[in-house]
Amino acid sequence: MDRFPLVDESFDNKEIFSCIQTLLSGQLTMAEKVLHFEIEFSKYLNMPYCVMVNSGSSANLLAFSAITNPIRKKHLDKGDKVAVPAVCWSTSLWPIIQTGLIPVLVYVDPHTFNLSISSLKEAISKHDIKAVMMVHVLGNSTNMMELIEIVKDNDLLLIEDTCESLDSRYCEKNLGTFGDFGTFSFYYSHHMTTIEGGMIVAEDLEDLDLIKCLRTHGWSREQSNKKIIEDSNPHIDPRFLFINIGYNVRPTELQAAFGIEQLKRLHEMSSNRRKNVNKIRQSFLNHQDWNNQLIFPEPSPDLDPCWFGFPFLISENLSIDRELLVSVLLEEGIDTRPIVSGNMALQPALHHFEIELDLGPFVGAQLIHERGLFIGCHSQPLSHDRVDLLTDLILRTCRE
Repeated sequence: MDRFPLVDESFDNKEIFSCIQTLLSGQLTMAEKVLHFEIEFSKYLNMPYCVMVNSGSSANLLAFSAITNPIRKKHLDKGDKVAVPAVCWSTSLWPIIQTGLIPVLVYVDPHTFNLSISSLKEAISKHDIKAVMMVHVLGNSTNMMELIEIVKDNDLLLIEDTCESLDSRYCEKNLGTFGDFGTFSFYYSHHMTTIEGGMIVAEDLEDLDLIKCLRTHGWSREQSNKKIIEDSNPHIDPRFLFINIGYNVRPTELQAAFGIEQLKRLHEMSSNRRKNVNKIRQSFLNHQDWNNQLIFPEPSPDLDPCWFGFPFLISENLSIDRELLVSVLLEEGIDTRPIVSGNMALQPALHHFEIELDLGPFVGAQLIHERGLFIGCHSQPLSHDRVDLLTDLILRTCRE
């Protein structure tokens, strides 16, 4: 059994009973529970509209499908360029390509693991950047005040991939609520879970209608002006009236039933994550063998991170390399992961597509690629004894 797995179980019988009730009801495909979860999540974020989908990756796909859709008043055209940090998830990047746009990779700051503002400014000066895909990495972010100013001054569209950063707040406002769209993931290992699932945040009714249409085949069924659309097309069965392109990325009632219960405990789980991260960090700093073997990321200004895990860089002063440390920690029952993709510019899939890499070499991303790791921080409280055991094992491994 793992001494310290990446993920603990964040659910109990309430989620299980809710799913059983849903199964017994006979209504399993998207219906009232999904709508209820969307409304409750909107209230939690203090945002007008949220649309649930089957994954955070699908939420990213819908966000870019929306900002490239010709019916949206402000939209991008094929070939327009989008800045995206060199440390990101694959499905933060692929929707840019899938919708005919061109990603421009920019530096990340190794002190925050997030987008470098100076590199974004350079990208804007060298390329005709039209949008920013801001990936909030592991609960942290960039300097949001500067990012918002840049977006406003350059009339850019802003997509916030908040799949790893639910409940992180900048100036008391949730990340994922500053841009044109914000996306969230409820995968099993994330801040809250629906096992698989995601959400996309929209600020106005136009975007809500568009996202709902894209989510479900391009149907007119969920449009706020559904009656007007149907009356304008009397020769088509209103049950099967298609008004735009679309996908099928709908969630199920089971996912929503799970999510409704999870949302009730999200505040508590997020509080536990913050406390656990502080416990782990202090345990390292107070350890008798502490000698700056690990470098911890710094929260960006005015940001209260809700960490996805406990991330760090291995000091360049250590003789042990990353691969050996990972294998030894695994033998001790401590699960680890790289910092998202590491340096995305190194991924072989990028060679097949038009992606701007001319701002490289991506030194910060490469440092994170070679020396970055994270361990779990968990949604349930960690005892001081367990945390001390964890830090003792890691520092002993670094010494060996």
